[in-house]
Amino acid sequence: MVSCIITTYRRPIKVLKRALDSVINQTYTDTEIILVNDAPEDIALVKEISALINSYEKNITYILTQSHLGACQARNMGVEKAAGEYIAFLDDDDEWLPQKLEKQMECMEKENVALVYSSHYFVTAKGKKRKIEEPLAREGVNSQEFEYLLRVNFIGSTSSPLLKKHALKAVGGFDKNLQSSQDHDLWLRIVREYRIYYLREPLVTLYYSKDAISGNKKRVLQGYEHLLEKYASFYEKDRSAYNYRLNYLAFVYMCHGYGREFLQYWIRAIRVKCFSIHNFMILDRFFRKIRLFLMVV
Repeated sequence: MVSCIITTYRRPIKVLKRALDSVINQTYTDTEIILVNDAPEDIALVKEISALINSYEKNITYILTQSHLGACQARNMGVEKAAGEYIAFLDDDDEWLPQKLEKQMECMEKENVALVYSSHYFVTAKGKKRKIEEPLAREGVNSQEFEYLLRVNFIGSTSSPLLKKHALKAVGGFDKNLQSSQDHDLWLRIVREYRIYYLREPLVTLYYSKDAISGNKKRVLQGYEHLLEKYASFYEKDRSAYNYRLNYLAFVYMCHGYGREFLQYWIRAIRVKCFSIHNFMILDRFFRKIRLFLMVV
């Protein structure tokens, strides 16, 4: 059985319903659904969610936190209640394609891996739909992805992977001390111990959210710096990965118009490895974005 865990916080009911519908409509049916509402103070929304859950024929476990815990603790709470051998998370503003779990379970059982992830679609604020494939994601079974994950989170958000519950619990679940990059940190800990599998086919649709980097710069910075410190010993051993990571962070901030942070990380990258091709990553990724834009306009 797959335990499907949706965590929600002050999300409009029609958006949450879209996420729930995408789980209900899965072609893989041996599932349980656990919905964790992390906004107990919003009494009206609590009642709306209860009514929504009661409108489905499938039994849905509804957990209301006693106070606002944050996404990490809310997901960990869902895992503690899960009865399934496998875990799949879904953010309340995303949705799964109908065959998501079925195709991931086929890979999971055939290849005996701890995590199966895929590419995804991204819907922009203007409704444009793009297929997203991370350059560092390698199709099939892989057992040495830790070095690549130090560079960038190519596994993506929590809405993508299917995980074995014993592996998730063995590495300690989500780190509640992180304000952002919680998913990246968890994937790093899992791939150090287990094999993973990548499906190139997109199985998830992610939607643009106002809760992105532009609205939470301090939290995002805290997450980035925490990971750099947490895995400092690995970055010291792999200067190329460290250089790549700093250049990638510089690119992220450039894209969101944060000039000071962009310069800060780019200078740090050059100091780590002066003569690195990754120091030109900003130009490479900038032209990729232009090509993607031209494809969808």
